[in-house]
Amino acid sequence: MNVYAIITERILKNIEAGVVPWRQTWANGLPKSAATGREYRGINLLMLGSAGFSSRYWMTFRQAERLGGHVLKGERASTVVYWKWRTAEELEQRRQKTGQNPAPCVPFTGSVFNLDQIAGVDRPQDDVIPSPHERLQRADQLVEIMPDKPLVEHCLTNQPAYFPMADRIRLPHLSQFENAEAYYAVFFHELIHASGHPKRLGRFPADERESREEYSFEELVAEFGSAFLGAFTGITRPQSEALHASYIEGWARVFRKDPRILMRAASAAQHAADYVRGKVIAEESLVAA
Repeated sequence: MNVYAIITERILKNIEAGVVPWRQTWANGLPKSAATGREYRGINLLMLGSAGFSSRYWMTFRQAERLGGHVLKGERASTVVYWKWRTAEELEQRRQKTGQNPAPCVPFTGSVFNLDQIAGVDRPQDDVIPSPHERLQRADQLVEIMPDKPLVEHCLTNQPAYFPMADRIRLPHLSQFENAEAYYAVFFHELIHASGHPKRLGRFPADERESREEYSFEELVAEFGSAFLGAFTGITRPQSEALHASYIEGWARVFRKDPRILMRAASAAQHAADYVRGKVIAEESLVAA
């Protein structure tokens, strides 16, 4: 079984059990490597962020030993994806063998343990859940720092949307939401859509007639991207939609049809979330611990 099939199978098992990874509450922040302090990215956020642990920090078995700790008896590792960049020689060999231009990097899986599963390693000072005030302050700042923001209008509606032709986001009034966190969760979803505009990341197809597959992909990017922004700010996400059987089965059909779509969408979502956060994209690979 290749990496794409492994990841798809794991995600499918979750959503078929009624657990939608990108609809989980990641109030403790983006998952981080305990060894390097770097944030995990892309598909790894879904794999680790929804694992149900209280700590945001992860490490391999050997990293735990190097830090003076050990994995508790009976604990099971979680899967992460790493990327290996092919050398110029490897690329040429693949090109001669297949007659096609090979991908510059290939994925492989590894195993990590959460700090909750480790004894003998102190919890970092930043491994805490931010207060409600801090979460909302981060969300407000995030909206402000997005480069070249689209026009945002609020009106009495129950159908938030992004309109690419007008480069405009339509949102219900804040008072229409259950709370401010629900408002920002929807706002993040539409900001991720807006990041795909041609003057930003250019994710939308040149042909305005969008196919069903392209629509599904873009919606998945927005779902993942808003979850990544929610994890960054600590904003919790509404769970009700994820409990609908039609919602779950709809995504399950998409994943079964194309096992690569999860990692493609996670990569695009990470790119979009980075854009909204005002970060310079240094590389397209997922962070490996």
